[in-house]
Amino acid sequence: MPQASQLGESTLRFERVYDASIEDVWALWTTKEGLEAWYAPEGMHFEVLALEPRVGGAFDHVLTAVGAEQVAYLENLDMSLTARVSGQFVEMVHHRRLRIRFDMDFVPGVEPYPYDMIVELHAEGERVRMVLTADRHPDPEMTRGAIIGLTSQVQRFDLAVAARAAKEQPT
Repeated sequence: MPQASQLGESTLRFERVYDASIEDVWALWTTKEGLEAWYAPEGMHFEVLALEPRVGGAFDHVLTAVGAEQVAYLENLDMSLTARVSGQFVEMVHHRRLRIRFDMDFVPGVEPYPYDMIVELHAEGERVRMVLTADRHPDPEMTRGAIIGLTSQVQRFDLAVAARAAKEQPT
């Protein structure tokens, strides 16, 4: 099970190694089909509305709570069950590195702020090491939610990588 590193005061870090091609891992981060295969944390529905995978390119997606636990969690925080999330690709080195900046403008009572995620991919023979680093939120409860959400997302990413690899296996 993926664990968030608690080493940095301002970031969360996940590291995984996959028996997959770097092209497949990259596609899961940079295509509508790829993102929709894994990006929603457990109990959430995810839909990509716009995606321009290039430096300065925008993205826009909608996350909707559908699981009872997620609905209760958001209602307890007095947050909407649906969040439209947008941002842009700040940095992109093909098959190597992504820096994604989210516009955190959907949290009630909180001034909008940028939230960055960095994805680093390292080809290691026929394997790929992925290092995901994400900002902590200014609010500890939001950071706790981010750890839960990112942990779930990384688990779903693991399954999406395995599913892509299985499709490519000769029958």
